[in-house]
Parts: sequence; C-alpha cells; structure tokens
Amino acid sequence: MKPSHPRAALRECVPLSDLVESLRCAYGRVAGLAYAKFLDRGAQTGCEGADWLVAEHETLGKMQVDIAESEGAVTALASLTGYRSAEVSIGIEPRCLLILGRHESADRADRADMCLADPLRPPTPRDEDSLVLMDTHGSCEPAQARFESKDYPASDPFCMLELPAEVDPARCTAILSNGLLGIHMPKAVAKSEVEFRREDAEN
Repeated sequence: MKPSHPRAALRECVPLSDLVESLRCAYGRVAGLAYAKFLDRGAQTGCEGADWLVAEHETLGKMQVDIAESEGAVTALASLTGYRSAEVSIGIEPRCLLILGRHESADRADRADMCLADPLRPPTPRDEDSLVLMDTHGSCEPAQARFESKDYPASDPFCMLELPAEVDPARCTAILSNGLLGIHMPKAVAKSEVEFRREDAEN
C-alpha cells in the first residue's frame, strides 16, 4: 500500500470588489429581509427600526478579523470556513476594509444584486505568496479585533472596520486558503516620498 499524503492546501486568489458596491450588496439583503418582516406583521407601521435591526442580525454575522501592522503594510486574517473565492466580496479603501461572505445558495434569490469584482484591479499573487502573507502577518504586532459576535450567528459573515494606517487599494491582494482569508495591504506612499525616490533614481 502506498503511504497516504496530506492533501495540498487549496489556495484561491480573491478578486477585490468596489467597497461601495459590496456595502450595497450586504445591506440590500438586510433591507429585503426587513421589508419581509414588515409585511409579515401585516404592514403595520411603528416597528420598522426593530425590523431592520433584527434583519441585520439575522443576515450579517459579525466576524472575527485579526489586523496586524508592519512598517510597510497592514495585513488581515479572517476565518471563512466553507467559503470559496467566488463567494467572498472584499472592498478596500485607503482607511477601510470590508469583507462579506455569501454562499451561492443564498444568492439564488437575488442573483442580479451580486457584488462584481473590479476587472481593473484583479489580484495576481503567486501561489507561494500566500505562505509569505501568513508568515508576515504572524510576525507583526496584532491589533485589537473590531468585530466579534456569538449572539447572532448568521448565514453571511460580515465586517467593516477602520484600518490603522492608510493603504494603497490598487496594490492589495487577498488569498483564501482552506477557509483562512489573508489580505495583504501595502501602505500608501506619501507624495513627498515618491518625489524623493524619483530624484534619487535620476541622480
């Protein structure tokens, strides 16, 4: 009998989406569920706020995200067990990170509202980059996680948090490896630093 070998880790690059579009997708589902609850109550006004909060808790599950900052980058690690890259939406702005998991079965009813990846910013990391990302994150000083909830388990893990430093969204990459999502976000380079490097290269 041949000795069994451990299955190689499944690593997938996750395309980056527009943050506003990702947020619209997330809260579009909340609005739909809140309206359904409103109708279930016989369309009686007066409890719309409560309907919204309940729908938000049932639709968007708060996820634990570990943020770490190094000299040149900010990294994030999150658990998305059972999700594939096509079911994960990531939006990044200089000071903001959004992560949303959406199972395909939950998307069938509102397929037209799916978050579409930005074709102008597809991540193209090599396979070995995922290991570098995990190692780099592990060696950085972790920041306090912003989102964690055990009271409201939901079908869609979601988080939106402020980053500890300004990053360059055009250079960010994300890799999903066996349920562990790693995001590498290089820090934005100040204009004065860019000019200094240009002058140094010319000399």
